[in-house]
Amino acid sequence: MHLLYTDETNIDPKTTDFFVYAGVVIPPSTAGSLSAAIDALRRAHGYKPNDLLKFNTIERPKYVTSETHTQLKQQVMAEAARQGVKLLASVILHRIAISPEEARRREINRISLHFDYYLHREQGVGLVLIDTFKDTILNRLLQERFSTGLVGMPYGPYRLKKILGFHISSIGTSNFCSVVDIVLGSLRYAINARSDLAKLPTARILLQQIAPFTIRCADGRVSELSFFFSPRTIKADAYLQEYQNLHAFLAQNGLECEQQPGH
Repeated sequence: MHLLYTDETNIDPKTTDFFVYAGVVIPPSTAGSLSAAIDALRRAHGYKPNDLLKFNTIERPKYVTSETHTQLKQQVMAEAARQGVKLLASVILHRIAISPEEARRREINRISLHFDYYLHREQGVGLVLIDTFKDTILNRLLQERFSTGLVGMPYGPYRLKKILGFHISSIGTSNFCSVVDIVLGSLRYAINARSDLAKLPTARILLQQIAPFTIRCADGRVSELSFFFSPRTIKADAYLQEYQNLHAFLAQNGLECEQQPGH
């Protein structure tokens, strides 16, 4: 049973340009050993059982130094990549999305679809565990994704036959919640820092750490299963330029994406 833990970031359109929704796929063969390894890393770095392990430095326990926190995040990412965890991510420009809520619903669809495709390739089945968020239709949304599948898409409804359930998760209920928080936090930082010269060196290091999580095509490019520019067709030239700039930035830092943003 493959597990897809998902989360969102860059929710506020006033402070960010791209909304990002992503998930990490935990392979059934390594789920137990990965969780145990993260437990060991937490203890080695001074984390207590009830401490939450997240990407943001300000959310670390007060008795853990920022340097220790950084080392722990790096080691968690390295261990997750070593044990075969894969990244599924999608970005949408806030100026294209109707609202952050609509962006979230749309990209949950996208990541669920890509997880279903991935499961077909792996000849397996899986569960989707969505980080909780405030939405009056959250439960109905998840029920619909399971019972009906994807709706409102060009070819829908599309039943996600390889996904056996949609559930709600939250930080602290699994070590895998920490994995998606750290990986997605790293991706968020890199995307937001792409035009900030002071932060660019850190952004490049983070992209290097993310690279092993990506699914690659035969030619080495990042599959659109791992990184998708949403929507597929972008009509406005000004918006398209934003996507192309992000595509170029990722390519310059080892993540050349298969999908080419275009009209």
